[in-house]
Amino acid sequence: MAGVEHRLFYAFRIVACVRQRVARHRDDLRPAPSIVSDDRLHMTLAITNDYPQLPLAAIDRLRAIGSGLMASPVPLRLDQLSASRGSVALRPARRIGALAALTGTLGRRMAATGLLRDQWRCRPHVTLLCRSAVPFTRTIDPICWTATESVLIHSIVGEHRHIELDRWPLIERQGSFDF
Repeated sequence: MAGVEHRLFYAFRIVACVRQRVARHRDDLRPAPSIVSDDRLHMTLAITNDYPQLPLAAIDRLRAIGSGLMASPVPLRLDQLSASRGSVALRPARRIGALAALTGTLGRRMAATGLLRDQWRCRPHVTLLCRSAVPFTRTIDPICWTATESVLIHSIVGEHRHIELDRWPLIERQGSFDF
């Protein structure tokens, strides 16, 4: 199929107990030309460039990075709804130390293997939909949960599909700190 591209990324999936609250913010903004369906709601941690064909060797390297990751569960708090000119997302108002440490580690390991997207810098958010809009930011009642696992996802970009390739638990470790 022409136009289909493949993207690989690590993410936190939105857990079932908070998915409805996240989706409510999305649904309040409809209609929109492109919404993120409930099963694709996530927070990207690190991402590759897009590929015209699925890169099997890259998947193997990303699985090795994911299985070598040692991180504790990450407390998350989304408390801002913000729109850019092309999308609307939920974001944390403040830096989350444990999240920054985890995304930094993933980014460094992916960059060392040549897999990190060009110019990538993690700006934690959960995209709700795409539409042309006047930029805004507003405070919302916080949506909080603790991420207890990371996932490796294959996104078929032209088809708006996500396929989970692997997952790894985030395990509380003695002496772990919130960086």
